[in-house]
Formats: sequence, structure tokens, C-alpha cells
Amino acid sequence: MKKTGLIILTILMLLSTLAYSQDTLSISGSRKKNLKYLLNYRFKGGFYSFEKLFSTNVSYPEEATNNCIVGIVIASFEVDCKGIIKTVSLKNPLHYGIDEQITSFFQKTKGKWNTCEDDKYTRFDVPIQFTLKGTETNSEDALIVYEGKNPGYICNGDEYYFNKAKKYLDKGNGKRAIEYLDILIKRDPFNNEYYDLKKKAISMIKKKH
Repeated sequence: MKKTGLIILTILMLLSTLAYSQDTLSISGSRKKNLKYLLNYRFKGGFYSFEKLFSTNVSYPEEATNNCIVGIVIASFEVDCKGIIKTVSLKNPLHYGIDEQITSFFQKTKGKWNTCEDDKYTRFDVPIQFTLKGTETNSEDALIVYEGKNPGYICNGDEYYFNKAKKYLDKGNGKRAIEYLDILIKRDPFNNEYYDLKKKAISMIKKKH
């Protein structure tokens, strides 16, 4: 009888642990969940209509493809409760024609927003990732991932730039390390480790002057 009770208790503990793990989201997971909820409420047709509109109206600029430009742009904007979209600003811009593609897309969302009663549902920060097929990079932090064709070869992955940055930090060359860390920050602006390493690199430069 005691053995049976122990087995039941163990099963209950396992089920409890499983339920907890399913409810516990990472920071990026929680961010994406909240954004999807917000878009489901404010955008006509919800998040998936927003995503579909993006994929059918955006292209990977040839200049960006040829230069292996990969990264996450954060589109920060406001849609008032009347459904009117305000000026869109881009944090962590990637240039090479990508920023223009994103800005043009938001012009096409005019008239597609639902009204609301509370201003807390008016502000958005949407992480949009542009990546190239075969390129190793973190896609966990982006709400929307747009994958383009590679330029005929596989572009360097995050690990390549990270190893380069560490190499120059170990040599005390902060200036060269920053070149690679800036690329990594463009690729993942949510990675705190990159900022910490950049602070270290800047500190190295200051000590030399």
C-alpha cells in the first residue's frame, strides 16, 4: 500500500513539474506571446494576417543579400485607438535597403487596424528578423522571421563573429573586437552578453589612451 502511494505521489510531482515548465516562458517567449496577443486584438485578422501581409509585401534587397546582411530590426510604432498608425521608428536598423522594405510594409497596414478603448493597447515593438538560408543565427528573439536565398554561398554564422570578437579581446585589441561585436548586436540586439563584451572592449580602448 505504501509503495502504491509513493508511486502516485511521484506521478503527481512529475505532472506538476511538467505543467510548470509549460507555463514558464523565456523572456523572448513571453515577449512574443504578448505581442501576438496585442496583434490579435488590434490587427484585422490577427497576428497571422499581419505576418502574411508582411511575407507577401516584403523582399530581401539584393544589396543586403550580396553583403550577407542578417539581423533583427525592432519596429517601434503606435496605433491610436481610432486605428490610425503613427510614425514608425526602427531600432537597430540594418540598412542595405532592408529598413526601406519594413517602412514600406507599414504603409500598407493603413486601414487594417481595429479600434480600441484603452491606450495601453496602442504601443508596439515588433522584432523582425531578416536572415539568409543556411546562415546560423539565433531566431528565438524575433516575432517575424523573413528568410531569403543565400547569395550562392553560406554566409558566416554567429559563432564565427563571436570567436573573432573573443580572439581580439584576448589579445587586448578592443577596437577590432568591437567590429565583430557590432555585427553580433545587429544580429541579436537582445543578447546582453554582446553588450557586456562591447563594454569590456571599450574599456580596453580607454586604458590605452
